[in-house]
Amino acid sequence: MEQNRIMENTETAGKPAVWESASFFLKLCILFSIFYVFCLYENPAGITYPIFTAGLLGSYVYFLKKEKQELKKTSFFYMAAIFLLGLSNCLTDNEMIILLNKTGSFLLYGILFVHNACRDEQWNVLKYTGSLLKFGISVIESLPGAFLTVNQMWTEKRNISEDSGHKKKESKTVYVILGILIGLLLLVFILPLLVSADQVFEDLIDQIFDAIFFQIVIPEHLIKTALMFFWGIIFFFALLVAVRKKKIKEEQKDMRTMEPVLAVSFLSVIGIVYLVFCMVQFSYLFAGGMTLPSGYTYSGFAREGFFQLLFVSILNLILVLLCIELFRSSRILKLILTFISGCTYIMAVSSGCRMYLYIQAYGLSRLRILVLAALIAIAVLLGGMICRIYNQAFPLFRFGTAVVTVVYVILSLGRMDAWIAEYNISQNGFDITYENTYLLTLSADAAGVYADAAEKGEIKNETAERLLLYYFEDNMKKYEAAGIRKFNLSQYQAVKASEKYQKIIDQEMR
Repeated sequence: MEQNRIMENTETAGKPAVWESASFFLKLCILFSIFYVFCLYENPAGITYPIFTAGLLGSYVYFLKKEKQELKKTSFFYMAAIFLLGLSNCLTDNEMIILLNKTGSFLLYGILFVHNACRDEQWNVLKYTGSLLKFGISVIESLPGAFLTVNQMWTEKRNISEDSGHKKKESKTVYVILGILIGLLLLVFILPLLVSADQVFEDLIDQIFDAIFFQIVIPEHLIKTALMFFWGIIFFFALLVAVRKKKIKEEQKDMRTMEPVLAVSFLSVIGIVYLVFCMVQFSYLFAGGMTLPSGYTYSGFAREGFFQLLFVSILNLILVLLCIELFRSSRILKLILTFISGCTYIMAVSSGCRMYLYIQAYGLSRLRILVLAALIAIAVLLGGMICRIYNQAFPLFRFGTAVVTVVYVILSLGRMDAWIAEYNISQNGFDITYENTYLLTLSADAAGVYADAAEKGEIKNETAERLLLYYFEDNMKKYEAAGIRKFNLSQYQAVKASEKYQKIIDQEMR
């Protein structure tokens, strides 16, 4: 209903108006912020992380129901992916995966909110990207919403009191409190910048903080939790306001106005080079039975090219996409774009072959697995890109989002460190060499593999046994320092693997 919408560019009694149920949702945000602090305070990968994720998604569904907005069936895909990434955080000890999970969830939240609020079936990639940026800006613009709502509630309470005949002198206390809170929150971002800019100022701030925390004895955790709590209220309420605003225009301009001859010209130049390159790949990698030029070893050849080819493949995806979105339709342009896409397939396969050779020579690593996952995603995306070339109605952004999401969710839940440890030990055993020292840098996800290797007698020397014992001791300390709220399945399994390994060592010493 129109009366339930946030009124923009209007004023009530000289102050911006808020929608009628804003006070209810502000109170809900206060409760949810307590839940947010409990789940995530100094807890990036505990059992409460998926609980928080489920709570946030459930709150979003409740908000839509309360505001009489529809939840699209297609939104369930994004919600399921977000929950699986949140679940993955408490199943792994891999810090890289945990960081990528949070980044991926952040992006998927934005896509979910925009997708559910708009009719986006015919949107192209540029329109979707622009809409996501607009939604982000809308959230930032809505950050003062919680303060405006508190002010509105205070004003209404005062008006009711005046109507009852109890006229009171207007108090400025609420404005002082709100102003102090805003200033403290801004200092969280400003102070680190100023401290890093001047050494004298940094020393002064250190002395002040030492005096506060050690002499006045204000608990540091209390300040951190308070700031996290207030930030939660402000951010989650701003998120609700941005979702309600629906400032994104659903119609999109046809940006295909540029002359296709221009694209045909520069793509032809690039295409000739790609053709020669692809012929070379066929000569010794595919048709030549993996026969390399003289003076090359497989490992040396593989080391040279896979990252470059991966980068060129990604660049080609962007290039084809921009040509589709910005240039007028042309039969010749479509043929050249298809040819570029075909060459990109060959480059991706060539990069994959080089990576395969490199893995055979040096084993697996996190980066090598990420490259293989990226190549798989690129191969599927190219299929969607070709469909988009010949069918303007093909939902390329949603297709691409689904592909990347599925590939990454599988990778996230797959515990890549266990794959790496298992493969590398099967190739070379647990022998501490220059290459195999990498195994000791892996997370607790690999602990079970190491314990199994010890049980099978694959630990080849005393140095390896001693270093592996240190590895298990570190994981034991990490688990013992965590409470129920920070329970992590990978760390728990590492403790069990550590106990198993200790029994094996004790038996060998008897």
